[in-house]
Amino acid sequence: MRGGYLLVEAMIAIIIAGIIAAVFTTMNYYTHIQSNMLKQQNTKTILEVVRSRLLNLSEDPDSDSYFELLKEEADNTLPISIGLGTDAWAKRIYYYTVDLGVSDGTNAPYADTNTSISPNDNILGRLVSSGQDMILDTNATDSVAQNDDLMLEIGVGEVNHFKLYGSSEITTETRGYNSAIVSDTEPATPINGSLWFDTTSSKLKIYSQTDSNWTILN
Repeated sequence: MRGGYLLVEAMIAIIIAGIIAAVFTTMNYYTHIQSNMLKQQNTKTILEVVRSRLLNLSEDPDSDSYFELLKEEADNTLPISIGLGTDAWAKRIYYYTVDLGVSDGTNAPYADTNTSISPNDNILGRLVSSGQDMILDTNATDSVAQNDDLMLEIGVGEVNHFKLYGSSEITTETRGYNSAIVSDTEPATPINGSLWFDTTSSKLKIYSQTDSNWTILN
């Protein structure tokens, strides 16, 4: 009889141990998911902070009417002066930029290459985190982040707006397109590519420094 009780007790102990193990496994699983969700949000915040620093430091060093961002390091990472170089997974943030004006190679430490980084010609810079799997899947020809990568692009319009009009940052998702000056009078001394929504005619216009004219876009 006692032997039978011992067998039952052992089976009950095994069942309880299995239940506890299953509970802890489930808890670890959801803790892992929650941790990665938090890291994803933190990485988005880091990219926004880096973007803000790059905007603040942008200049027109070669006086060609195009603002430039700081150039990337040789391994396509952020310049040391930015400070934040890694995402929440402790992996390097990849950074690409381009000089949309005269690329003469003499305006260090600013961008000196005209190699396209995106199918969109309005993109001046790109920040990419390799995400949870820590494998970079997004390359220079992709217009959107691939797989679990996180990408934040800096549009030429928002740089112009930030530098020329009271450091008022654009915070919309379509930064490359949604940065027009809204007024009923023609903006003074705009740079090439500035957008102006003329409220008197309800027309969106773009400035060309080649002929000093505003061209209607819609």
